[in-house]
Amino acid sequence: MEAEKKDRILVISVDRDNDLGIKADIKGPVIGKEHVIEAATKMGLKDPTDSDFNALFEAVRVQDELKKQHATQVAVLTGDKDVGIKSDTEIKNQLEEALSHFRANFVVLISDGSEDEHIIPVIQSRIPILSVRRVVVKQSEQLESSYYKVKDFLKESLEDPKMARLVFGLPAIALLLIAIFGAEGWRAVLGILGAYLVIKGFRLEGYFSEAGEELRDSFTRRRLSFFIYIIGIIFTALAAYRGYTVMQEWMVLGLFETIAAFLSASIYYFWIAGTMAWLGKIVGMKKHSLSRAVSIPMFGFAISLVIRSGVDMILAPETSIYIFIGSIIAGFILLFTAVYIEKK
Repeated sequence: MEAEKKDRILVISVDRDNDLGIKADIKGPVIGKEHVIEAATKMGLKDPTDSDFNALFEAVRVQDELKKQHATQVAVLTGDKDVGIKSDTEIKNQLEEALSHFRANFVVLISDGSEDEHIIPVIQSRIPILSVRRVVVKQSEQLESSYYKVKDFLKESLEDPKMARLVFGLPAIALLLIAIFGAEGWRAVLGILGAYLVIKGFRLEGYFSEAGEELRDSFTRRRLSFFIYIIGIIFTALAAYRGYTVMQEWMVLGLFETIAAFLSASIYYFWIAGTMAWLGKIVGMKKHSLSRAVSIPMFGFAISLVIRSGVDMILAPETSIYIFIGSIIAGFILLFTAVYIEKK
């Protein structure tokens, strides 16, 4: 967009967080070269480290540069310490007031950083922006840009519940575990991280979401189901604890022995936990079949029996093969019985 000589240009500097009002007690809009220079001087004397007064002097310099070819005016718009809707509304009102004093065709925006540039859509909704001049202390330009990028990311993360759980929730849990358990907490953190990656990698979020919804629903409407679910959760925790405790003794022997020890110590606890979860679901259903309520746990026990017998052979190779074969036969009997019961 190019300006012609007949065009009228308003050079504006935006102080979105109202440092000018807070530090120098100056209310916007500040209109006119002399008033802007006076405001910049007061601001510089109050806080020489603030980059806002540099932006004010730059606005005056740009106006002097443009007035050789155009009708120009310079103004400073101030927002509010409550940066957001409140500050942007105040800047919009001050822009209208400045334009009522000097009817411009275009504006040139003088910015001292990324924060003030968030106001661009508000200005463009009222008048076209011919150019944006950014004034940042050279030594801090990259640092300031990075700061505002991180700030925007954290702000968006807080507003999005899913991102908040990921960005703040998981690190918070990790810090609490490390604070409570010390060095052992790191193992828990790595375990939680591994579980999270498995869930995301294999797209299992839906199953866990459904489980959470079912647990909440049972708590509010089906108290008996909720009680049964709690029993299942307790047995799951017991299974994990018992398996972890036993497998510690087998870690020196190898991976297969470690896994076998974990399953041998916990498989029946996991079966009880699964049975409790299934019964909780059955109790909460309006229409449920007694045959399915019995057949599913029976099928699970058949699997648990065979797994327990198999891992015991890994841990104790001297165990007779006939015991393993007997468990397989018993598993088939339980399986056929479960199928028969379900068909009845």
